[in-house]
Amino acid sequence: MNAVKLKLALLFFLCSLIGHTQDTLFLKDKQKLIVLVKEVSQTEIQYKKAELKDGPMYITSKNDVEKIIYKNGYTEVFKTEVAPSGNDFAVYGNNNVSVNTDKIVYKDTKRRRSSLISLIERHPDEKRKPELLNLSKSMRGLKAGQDATRTVGIVFGGITLATGLLTGLIYSYDSYAGESFAVVPLAFGTVALISTAVAVTLHINLKKKRHAFVNLYNQ
Repeated sequence: MNAVKLKLALLFFLCSLIGHTQDTLFLKDKQKLIVLVKEVSQTEIQYKKAELKDGPMYITSKNDVEKIIYKNGYTEVFKTEVAPSGNDFAVYGNNNVSVNTDKIVYKDTKRRRSSLISLIERHPDEKRKPELLNLSKSMRGLKAGQDATRTVGIVFGGITLATGLLTGLIYSYDSYAGESFAVVPLAFGTVALISTAVAVTLHINLKKKRHAFVNLYNQ
């Protein structure tokens, strides 16, 4: 009997421990969700289900949320109604042209992929969404390429410095061997320079894409 009680106590402890590694979302309709809160903005809350950490991102209005208890014990209560997201549009003439009044700035393009997709989905002009999506994909590819080539440039730059110092030491003892070994830092240095140049080029193109995204979104 004691062994059964011990197992039950251990199971309860493990369940409570797991629960404290997640956030708890309390909705105003009395639902209680165990989630991973990713972002809380002025109008909405983005989260993932605790059992689907690699799953889709869910978005709910802050008007529908009573409070959040975070995994560290902090409680955030939402008492006041927030204004709806700025997706207002006006209709002019007989063409039913929707005008976007939810403007973005350059730094908004540096958001995480899920937040950027959320911005695109809220855009009132359906015709622009495919082009905005293509721009966001291009931005993501350029950012990944920039990070990769910059890392390669830094790594090979460090190796160039190390092998250059080693070449200097070898040359001080044996000038012929030092000259022969000099090809090693030269090769690493060439890779570092090429990688850095590519990273700079990708960075410039990424900035252009981001400005194009802002201009298209705000038209």
